[in-house]
Amino acid sequence: MKIITIKQFANEIKARLYHHKLEEEGIPSMITNAISSSLFPIGAGTISLQIRKEDKKKAKKIIKELDKIYSEDD
Repeated sequence: MKIITIKQFANEIKARLYHHKLEEEGIPSMITNAISSSLFPIGAGTISLQIRKEDKKKAKKIIKELDKIYSEDD
C-alpha cells in the first residue's frame, strides 16, 4: 500500500475539516506536520493530508467539492 499527499494546507483547522470529510466518506486519511507547522510563522510550515494511493480518484472528487465550499473563507 502506497501513501500519497493529496493536499497541503497552511491552516490546521482546514486540514482537519478535509480529513474528517474523507473519513466520513470511507477514505482513511492522516494529517502530518501539524505540530511542526505551528512552531513556524504563518506560511513557513505546511500540513499534509495523506491517503492511500488507491483512494486518489474518489478523494480528489471530494476535495474538489470542499475547495468550492471553503475557498470563500480564504
